Amino acid sequence: MDRRDDYALARGRTFLNHGSFGATPATVLDAAREVRADAEADYPGFYHHRLFPQLDASRRAVCAHLGVPEDRGVFVRNATTAMQTVVDHLDLQPGEQVVVTSREYEATVALMGVLAARGVDVAVVDGRHEGLVERLLEACGPRTRAVVVSHVTSPWSQVNEVDRLSAELSPRGVATVVDGAHTAGQLTIPVRRPGVFVCLTLHKWLHLPKGAGFLVVPDDAADDLRPVVTSWTSQSGSLPERFAWGGTDDVVAHLVAPTALAYHRDLLDDGLVDHWEKLTGHAETLLLGLPGTSVLAPAPRAPAMVAVGLPPVDPEEALRRMHARGVDLWCASTDEGPVLRLSVAPYTTPEDVDHGVGVLEEVLAGMPWRAA
Repeated sequence: MDRRDDYALARGRTFLNHGSFGATPATVLDAAREVRADAEADYPGFYHHRLFPQLDASRRAVCAHLGVPEDRGVFVRNATTAMQTVVDHLDLQPGEQVVVTSREYEATVALMGVLAARGVDVAVVDGRHEGLVERLLEACGPRTRAVVVSHVTSPWSQVNEVDRLSAELSPRGVATVVDGAHTAGQLTIPVRRPGVFVCLTLHKWLHLPKGAGFLVVPDDAADDLRPVVTSWTSQSGSLPERFAWGGTDDVVAHLVAPTALAYHRDLLDDGLVDHWEKLTGHAETLLLGLPGTSVLAPAPRAPAMVAVGLPPVDPEEALRRMHARGVDLWCASTDEGPVLRLSVAPYTTPEDVDHGVGVLEEVLAGMPWRAA
């Protein structure tokens, strides 16, 4: 597979970081331009008559693709907004507890910090895969209201057993809040159970434009969950209606889901999963052949992403040096040492991987190693 011509990517650069922001296919951008032109040409007609039927049809298309009941999924701006929406809904009080792993996205860490400042007990457990479900369950007690866990951890690309976890938590009345930034388009959506909230990003692996997130809501929360912005429809009786209008905004990203989903289905028919598997396997072999890199703790990994431990260098500086040489991937500091994540996309070729890892080897060779 080589779909680079499907994207408006700059020539001369090697993009190995689709997992951070994604790249939108030209066909989806074209559809977005048409919608925006329609809105600007007749904005009263668009906002008063055409917007809401189109928005609802697009939302239903996403629900159908994900296998979610059509009245249990709603658009939000991004997974971060979805996480905030769920936390606000839970209305955690001082003295109550939320359990979270040590391998969560920075925005989630910040959100947990806000809760802790309000007097909520935030219990952090070791996020490595082996024994994670058992550690999370052991940390839960009578004050526990929710467990927050990534479906795929960033930057480790570790796939967590959220279904096994929620099967234990749901009967206890403890919410499972899933950060699914890397779920839609890569993995099967977590099993629907009481108390299971799934916070999705659609602009990465499902190819929608930026600004397209999705929240999957359990039946037991559908009657009273509200958007974080109170606007005209936010007190409606229907969950989809409550989330339909957050005030005047650019919702074009939400309206082109049918085009993006059609593109994704075409990719699957063209061998996308096999493409991911071959490229990430090739990349992992090359990365682990570099001096100082290391295998991370054993864990199942997301199909389009691979991560390795870096030698003791400044990962942010490594990222900057890579970018200056026309190669983009992701490096991050973690409590477990520096980690590098490489992710592939329909536009990634084996030559891209070879070139990117070759530049990485040169960059690492020119950097000082920190003392242990």
